[in-house]
Amino acid sequence: MLVASHTPNMTGVLLSGEPDDFRALYESLHKLVGNVDPDIEDGSILRILGFCYDVRHTFMGHRNATFAEHGFDEEHLAFLSLVGPKQNLYLSFETFWPEILYIVFSLETCIKDYQKSSKATNWDPHITQARILQSAITKLVAETVTSRQFASFQKWITENSVNRIIYMQYIDYLNSKWNDLDIEKRQKNFNIFAKRTCQLTSDYDRQKRLVIEAAIEHRCLPSEIHYPSEFYNHVEW
Repeated sequence: MLVASHTPNMTGVLLSGEPDDFRALYESLHKLVGNVDPDIEDGSILRILGFCYDVRHTFMGHRNATFAEHGFDEEHLAFLSLVGPKQNLYLSFETFWPEILYIVFSLETCIKDYQKSSKATNWDPHITQARILQSAITKLVAETVTSRQFASFQKWITENSVNRIIYMQYIDYLNSKWNDLDIEKRQKNFNIFAKRTCQLTSDYDRQKRLVIEAAIEHRCLPSEIHYPSEFYNHVEW
């Protein structure tokens, strides 16, 4: 089962699970994304695929790993006529809070598009895997904010403008701003940042304008303009 927890400094989420949990999530997210318009060059699809990259490298053993007790002592194992280790292998990786929130919100659109194109029901296994991820993040959000703030968060999951946030430099901008905050300010401003990942704001309009101006100046596509990413190399999780 996938479990989400805060990183020590609340910089992001530590997503943990067994190898098969990440493998199933990876396959399902690719299935959901594969049914979205293939001509999309910007937006949530590329961000979800970037998340899939980390998921894949996690179950390949390229991220974090630890052992944890599975809860069966020698007496239980003997009753089942089993001989084996008392611990299971758990894998994990970190991702920024604004990043994972944007992905959780974006998955709603992917699921709806997948259901339309595949005539899939709510019990479809690929939808279930996406819901497991959303549920793990939502549970952690509920433990982080007030009940009133959480009510707003739940509303944003199904009522958001995430499909109109097509300039992905904005998510890098939010990650950067979040990275600049100390833990106290992260706790205080959590819901503000959550709203910014799924709603059109003046912040988004400003970043969009800067990207377009840069694209005109350099005579390139807006998608070819990159937000300064040096901070990704110096993260204190």
